[in-house]
Amino acid sequence: MAQVDRSKSRWWELFRFLVCGVAAALSDYLTAQLIVLAMGSINFIVVTIVSTAVGFIVGVIVNYLISTYWVYQNVDKSVNTKSKRFIIMFVVLSFIAMALSIGTMLLCDLVVTKGMGMASIVDTSIISLIKDHGIGFLGQAIFWTYFVSFVLKTLVGLVWNYFTRKYFLYKEPKAN
Repeated sequence: MAQVDRSKSRWWELFRFLVCGVAAALSDYLTAQLIVLAMGSINFIVVTIVSTAVGFIVGVIVNYLISTYWVYQNVDKSVNTKSKRFIIMFVVLSFIAMALSIGTMLLCDLVVTKGMGMASIVDTSIISLIKDHGIGFLGQAIFWTYFVSFVLKTLVGLVWNYFTRKYFLYKEPKAN
């Protein structure tokens, strides 16, 4: 039986990418939620901007570190993953992914509010649903429309991130 070189296997790389994405998304989400809890109800817009921005920054840092040191193991030697230019490109491409994800969520919100006549999913707080309905929040249509929208938004960002990192940033060595 042939030994699989896990550093060059696309499937192992994709697995590592997904683990990295989950770790970065959790870092982003948990950081944002901690900031929301810490800031309380100062001003909804300020809290949203600060928590989203800081969560994004933490998520990008986690993503960069895991991507550089674990995910992409078969990278051309000429690619300097620790250069200022590389890091700036990583952040810019991550920011574009965030913009695409936000656009997807807003498009889903438009479909939900205008097309389905439901309440806005972006104005819905999962925490308030849990407070209002307990475990019954799982039976609320707004929760499921939010959940489906969140999955779509995440997939858009995931696909963008994988292809831009794989083919623009962490390029493989050219085959001889």
